[in-house]
Amino acid sequence: MFNTPLRIALNESKMNRNTALMGLAFFAIAMIAISPTQVMAQDTLTFSLARNFGTGIGSNLDGTFTLHGSGPDVIVGLIVFFNGVEVHSVASNTISWQFITSDYPSGPTNITLYGWDDDGGSYVASQQVTFLSESLSTGITVGIIVLVVVLVLFRYVPRIMSRGNKKAK
Repeated sequence: MFNTPLRIALNESKMNRNTALMGLAFFAIAMIAISPTQVMAQDTLTFSLARNFGTGIGSNLDGTFTLHGSGPDVIVGLIVFFNGVEVHSVASNTISWQFITSDYPSGPTNITLYGWDDDGGSYVASQQVTFLSESLSTGITVGIIVLVVVLVLFRYVPRIMSRGNKKAK
């Protein structure tokens, strides 16, 4: 069948639109994966999780992370809890603590930062996350790599094939 310029333009337009949509989906997934997580509670005690190495897709975590937290000057101590179990404490109103998710059970995890002052006041911030198993994290990483390869192939193979067809004529 003879390809008119209009048919070629329509096919390229559909291909470009599909490529753009796939690229937008990949970009959205990448932005979620690299965005830091921050929690604020009672407008006084805050903490955030920064990924040092590993996977961080939304609230799904695997690897090495640093918990940064701070509260008002009156706080004299902070304790970090994972699912109600104390995992770290400091005698300060700020904390910067590095942890590895594989050191703790995988699955849903409530991270709570608890602070107190000399007058008996207490401050709490918490966040629900999921510590991923290593195999699931590897599967997600492989899936993202496969998605990138498919996007690249989808984008460039038709162009290479059309060049080959033009050279054969």
